[in-house]
Amino acid sequence: MKMILASNNPEKLREVKEILTPYGITVISQSEAGIRLEVEETGTTFAENSELKARAVYDLTHMPVIADDSGIAVDALNGEPGIYSARYGGEGLDDVDRCHLLLKNMEGVPDEERTARFVCVITYFDESGTKRQFDGKIEGKIGYEMIGSNGFGYDPLFMVGDRSLAQYTDEEKNSVSHRGNSLRKLEAYLKDNQKPKRASKLNSKQRSYLKAYAANIEPSFQIGKGGISEAQVKSIDDYLTAHEIIKIKCLENSLYTAREAAEELADKTDSEVVITIGSKAVLYRRNPKKPVIDFKS
Repeated sequence: MKMILASNNPEKLREVKEILTPYGITVISQSEAGIRLEVEETGTTFAENSELKARAVYDLTHMPVIADDSGIAVDALNGEPGIYSARYGGEGLDDVDRCHLLLKNMEGVPDEERTARFVCVITYFDESGTKRQFDGKIEGKIGYEMIGSNGFGYDPLFMVGDRSLAQYTDEEKNSVSHRGNSLRKLEAYLKDNQKPKRASKLNSKQRSYLKAYAANIEPSFQIGKGGISEAQVKSIDDYLTAHEIIKIKCLENSLYTAREAAEELADKTDSEVVITIGSKAVLYRRNPKKPVIDFKS
């Protein structure tokens, strides 16, 4: 399965890939998907901003998309920086500057009142546009200085036990982090809702016949950067009704491989993938009322 992360943040992309890749999920950034987009985060919650980012990318691609909105909420600061974590202190500040600002604002706050948490909300849109959201958090405290060189953002200040999150290895952090917790909920949802593979209706002789038949036909539909639209699905469905067999081609700028496009189309048109070769794929669906292909000939 391939999905787009609605972000160009390299650290987020690395974390998301590390967590989801072992589950067979390929994640690409929106820039890798050819999308140049900056979404204005006008929401008042992590969930609202996460949805804004995911929906903007989904509307352009109609591919599975995930977006996260995350930040640190400090109890002594009434939940700040919260949804403004990445913009804390205004423009022109980097991660180190924001950590220093947070330390300044926490001056004089005793240890027992330095409680805080990282919060993350993941929004997922599947290829049909169905939305799901998954949240995660990790509790800790704000330290008194920046410690550690791993991680990013406020990790060097966020103490979990006797270590800052920036002292955790990537594997350790992913196992306990707010983003890791929300992504594991997503993975569990995808696993629970995975459609079982349909048994092939073709025997070996029929499949061989169709492969030979398909060698003599040209692609009737092309899949480009815009993904697979509902109108395209309808046209391919109609074509299969009339001809039973179709060859598609994924263009160079397509976000799909031929196999990925064929499997999605097979699912949406109740057809069967006969073969994929390079950028092309062949689908077949028998029309019982008006058969076109005669396997006996």
